[in-house]
Amino acid sequence: MSRFRSSLLLAVALLFGSGPVLAASSFAVGTCKPGLPSYPTISAAVAAVPAGSTVMVCPGTYPEQITISRPLTLQGVSIGDTGLVVVSVPPAGLSVNATSVRGSSVAAQVLVTAGPVNITNITVDGTGNNLNGSATLAGLFYDSGSSGVINQVTTRNQVNVGVEDIPLGAGIWAQNGNSTNDEVTIESCSVHDFNEVGIIVETNQSPSTITAIIRGNDVNAATATSFIFGVVINSPGNVTNNTVTGPGTIVFPHQGQGITAEYPSVTVSNNNVTSWDSGIVDFDGATITGNTVGNTSEAIALLAASGGSANSNIISRTNLAIELDCNVQSVLHNTISDAGTGLNDVPSTFSSPNTFFNVQTIRNGGCAAASPALSGETKPGAHTPRRF
Repeated sequence: MSRFRSSLLLAVALLFGSGPVLAASSFAVGTCKPGLPSYPTISAAVAAVPAGSTVMVCPGTYPEQITISRPLTLQGVSIGDTGLVVVSVPPAGLSVNATSVRGSSVAAQVLVTAGPVNITNITVDGTGNNLNGSATLAGLFYDSGSSGVINQVTTRNQVNVGVEDIPLGAGIWAQNGNSTNDEVTIESCSVHDFNEVGIIVETNQSPSTITAIIRGNDVNAATATSFIFGVVINSPGNVTNNTVTGPGTIVFPHQGQGITAEYPSVTVSNNNVTSWDSGIVDFDGATITGNTVGNTSEAIALLAASGGSANSNIISRTNLAIELDCNVQSVLHNTISDAGTGLNDVPSTFSSPNTFFNVQTIRNGGCAAASPALSGETKPGAHTPRRF
């Protein structure tokens, strides 16, 4: 072989990577990938591999509390007919390993502090946690300074007995208390059996320093017995194509909120929201469009003084379809059926085209009586949804 050709092949190998070099960027947990360097636990792998690596986790149950502090991909793999990777509570229990932007202590089963960290095909199970209300339990917690994509992840049984009205159990939680911007995508996940919030994205920075895409997830709170939230977003972003199912409105009144938007630059679109006290609640001027909302006490609440909109939604089986809170909002082309009240607290100057079927009261003014609710009082015959 000529010296020129040898030099050329060496240059190509260095530029694009030869087979062994590429393989070295992948590692295994367990013994299902005999061709890869392997580790006995997920914690050992994510602490040792180079940044940018892919950690492939063999099927099995891993009783450990994990911290990911460098960019990488964590991926559960299927071998033959087995494809379940479960992160469970370790025998010694969980310890506090993070602090929320609200100042509360957090015990995260999987804590992410870097980015991008992409996690896929992993189940996080909080069964048997030892917290007893001493800290907030989080299945998956992306802390300040982290980013990445959470895809095809299941969180379940993030249930933590504690004091009412304190967030004690969360499935997927992303936050940013830093001044630099982060982005997180939560998609195609299954989040169920939690006792405070399914998915939450939040910041204490103004303007927000985290952006979120929350799409195609199945959030199910059917077993909840206390006030609960399905999806909470306190950042710019999109909440789209999710199925958000609550525990119903008859067994425990004022049971919670399906989707709560607490930031102006939020689009809530094409979601299926059912069996909540309040289906979709907007506090700061979100765009709510193309959703299907049913079996609620209140389907959509527009509580921002301005900027909010509820257009082209399909609403059925509800006591109250759309709450305007005496503010002039964009409420157009909604289809409302089988409702006690179609539009509530409607300003006298408000006029918009909507379609009503089998609605007892299509439009209810009542703004003079409802005005105290803007300062936090409860309106007669109704309730004021709360922020997370």
